[in-house]
Order: sequence, then structure tokens, then C-alpha cells
Amino acid sequence: MLTAAEPGAARCRSASRGLQLAPPAHASQVGVVAAAPPRHGGCVPPLTMSARTCMLLLGLAAGCAGEVNAGGDTGDGGGGGECLAATTPCADGAECCDGLACDTTSLGQVCCGNQGASCATENGEDCCGALLCVAGQCVAPAVCDAPCTEAPALVTEKERLTGIGGSFLGICGDANHTYGYHVPAARLPADDYSLRGDQNIPVCEWHAAAIDIGMDWPASRDWLRWLIQEIQAGRMVGVPEVIGSYDGVDVRYWSDTTGWSTDGVPYQGEGHDTWTHVSIYRSTSLEDHHVLAGWTASGGPP
Repeated sequence: MLTAAEPGAARCRSASRGLQLAPPAHASQVGVVAAAPPRHGGCVPPLTMSARTCMLLLGLAAGCAGEVNAGGDTGDGGGGGECLAATTPCADGAECCDGLACDTTSLGQVCCGNQGASCATENGEDCCGALLCVAGQCVAPAVCDAPCTEAPALVTEKERLTGIGGSFLGICGDANHTYGYHVPAARLPADDYSLRGDQNIPVCEWHAAAIDIGMDWPASRDWLRWLIQEIQAGRMVGVPEVIGSYDGVDVRYWSDTTGWSTDGVPYQGEGHDTWTHVSIYRSTSLEDHHVLAGWTASGGPP
């Protein structure tokens, strides 16, 4: 299929200037300049155009049409014409663009993606049925089971950490965790700090909403500085607290409560010199926070 940048398309556009095309003509009608148009259609040239020129232009225009038809429909779906994009009402899957089906979402019967398809809506409206849009992909609803389920957003970070080669130290807290984001809301008292505010209304009461990231990969300390800077600048949202160390000795604490200064405040608990704790608001457990996105063992975003 031709595009505007291709020479053939440019030739087609220039050929059509000054040429009025009626339905297909007989050769004997080409070049008629009378007031009445040809009975069976044809080429009606401007008064200054010769019959021969008009015939040449008509032939060129017909060739252009053949080139477009040879390229197929402009859409990606079946049938003729443009295909229907995600979230567009549809009657049949053949109307939808490649990779999409015609099914029901919260918007009604629309073109949507099945499991594994790309998506871009916060509420999964471009994913079919009960599928959710998590990290740009249509996925089945997360399990929400007792005694603890890893929040899908943090499972995404766990997979990124595996790709980096760093140690994963956990999402669901062990018996030593009796409060905070590592513990599912269902197992906490109502006054726990990790349940305060609308942002901590849980999507699933059994989701654990914190991840411990091992700092045993070469760029890990640079990553921690970058993380704090991203949160400071407002480019990363949904992270209420971080505990970690820039140098592996001095452990610091950052949070929406204590502030996001570069150095944070001294951490009063234990550990977190060889790992970093990152929590997310419980209401965002299905959203991608990009905590480790773009990082490798040796470096990441500037």
C-alpha cells in the first residue's frame, strides 16, 4: 500500500490535479469538451487541455487506483475500509483491527484485547470480559487468596528484578512482620498506618503491598538515588515509603509523611542496609509503578 512518502503516491496526487473523473469512459468519449458530459462517463478536461493529455492522465489515474487496490484495505481488520480500534462499538470480530476481538467490556460490546494483548486503559476497558490492564497487557484478574497474595504490581517488579539479576527478598511478610505494607489488610488492625487514607483502600484485602529488593547488583545504589529523585520530582507516584541505604551503611527512611528530601531521615528499625524496601499504596496494587523499569545490572535511566 502506498504512503504519502512513496513516489507512486506523489505521482497519483499530481496526476489528479485539474482532472475531473467521471465513471469509466469509452475511448471514443475521451476529449469531449461540449457542455454536456459524456453519456457513459469519461474524462472532462479543462478547456486548455488536449484530448491526448486528458487520455494520458486518465490512464495514469486508473493505474494509481490499481496500485492502491493491490495494497489492500487501509485498515488492519477484515472486510472493507478502516478497521475498528479498541473500545470502538462493534457487531462482529471481523470489523476489529488485528489482534482484537468483538466482546463485552464495561463499555458494552466493543473491540477489545484477549489475554496477552496490549492495552492502554487504566480500568481495563480495552480488555475483553473480566480481563484487567496491568503493565500494558491484558491479564486475568489476580488471585486474592488468604493468607497472603503478592500484589500484581509488585510481581511485575519482581520479574524485572529477576531480569536484572538482583536478589528478591520477598513481598508477603513472614511471621516477624506484624504491621505495615508487607501484611495484607485483612490481617491488620484498622488503625495500622498502612491503611490510612483513601489511597490505602485495598483492591484485594489479601494483597501484600511492599517488596524487598536485594542491593547485590552493581548499579543498585545508583538505582536507589534515581528512585528518590523520581519520587521527589513527581514522575513516580503511588509509592508512600522507601527504606534503604546509599552506601550500604547509613540506612535512611523516606515517606509521604516524613518527606522526600534527598537524604531522608535516619531509619529507626533494623536491617535494610543490604536490601531496599519499597511500598505502594494499596489502592494501586494493579498499576505499574515502573520502580525498576529500564534498569539493568549495570545501569539505567539518567
